[in-house]
Amino acid sequence: MLKKTLHQSRIIFILTICLGLFLFNFSSAHVAHAAELSFSVSTNIPNNQIDKSRSFFDLEMKPSQKQTVTVLLTNNTSQAITVNVGVNAAKTNLNGVIEYGKSSLKNDKSLKYPLEKLVRYPKTVTIPAKQSQAVPFTITMPNKLYKGIVLGGLTFQQKDDSKASASSSSQKGTVVQNKFVYAVAMILRESAQAVKPVLALASAQPNQADGRNLINARILNKKSLLMSSVKVSAKVYRKGQGTPIYSSTIGNMQIAPNNALNYPIYLKGARMQAGSYTARVQVTATAYKNPQTWHFSKNFQIKASTAGSLNKSTVEQIKGPDYSWVLPAVIIVLLVVMIILLIILLMRRRTSNK
Repeated sequence: MLKKTLHQSRIIFILTICLGLFLFNFSSAHVAHAAELSFSVSTNIPNNQIDKSRSFFDLEMKPSQKQTVTVLLTNNTSQAITVNVGVNAAKTNLNGVIEYGKSSLKNDKSLKYPLEKLVRYPKTVTIPAKQSQAVPFTITMPNKLYKGIVLGGLTFQQKDDSKASASSSSQKGTVVQNKFVYAVAMILRESAQAVKPVLALASAQPNQADGRNLINARILNKKSLLMSSVKVSAKVYRKGQGTPIYSSTIGNMQIAPNNALNYPIYLKGARMQAGSYTARVQVTATAYKNPQTWHFSKNFQIKASTAGSLNKSTVEQIKGPDYSWVLPAVIIVLLVVMIILLIILLMRRRTSNK
């Protein structure tokens, strides 16, 4: 008897009421609505908001200050719902887009004060039918004056419920379930003093994203400020040679404070080969409306085992011949020749001794 296999895929829609951060202005208590959503979110903007026309939190704080801000959740349905609440430091994804929600990306070790370490909040909230509830977020600032900004997001997602899932459709044993997440940006700052931007090329290494082979140039923003209008032009050379074998240019990106952009240099179907390489990267980025340009160079290695594994697992059609067997073959041939020569030498010695 055949059984249908149930494949469940979740499509995560990040609905940010902070859309247009640093680009657009919103009302002080903006509410995000969607007909298919079971709840809505609005921010209660406090008096120490730097720009009250913005709907996300942009707060002027002081060392050791403790403050509670609230976000109002409204249940639009006829039954009680439970919402999962989260706080996360801002991170930069592969596309140079800031993520405010929960992510597999890790905080960089240069990040001294992740937002989640400064804010206390309830992990879940249950809202009665057709009612609203304020969710408190208690902020406690570090004791010492902090220059720059702390950037992150507050997230809200309805808890999984088989009867109250956002939307689902079933066809031929396949279920697609939509999950909606609200993300509200939060910026904390104590000083208006400008922080000098510092970028670095931390590493260059082979990798894979969505089944596509690439070289990751890890561009680190070492300071507590948001880098915007980021444009990266990167080229990869065989070490000691002057003609690039891979190249990439992408603009209109951002890098979160004390975070890294793992900039992708896609191989575009070219076979990844073992060897010594040099990555040369030019980065233009803006802080305080002042664009600057950095130039970096980084040597790196691609091991034969890594190249072989990535070439085997890629979804791309690999172009060009595979020379990965040449080096092992040469080594084997040399070993065989050495063994034969050694045998001949030993046989001659025995003959001469007789």
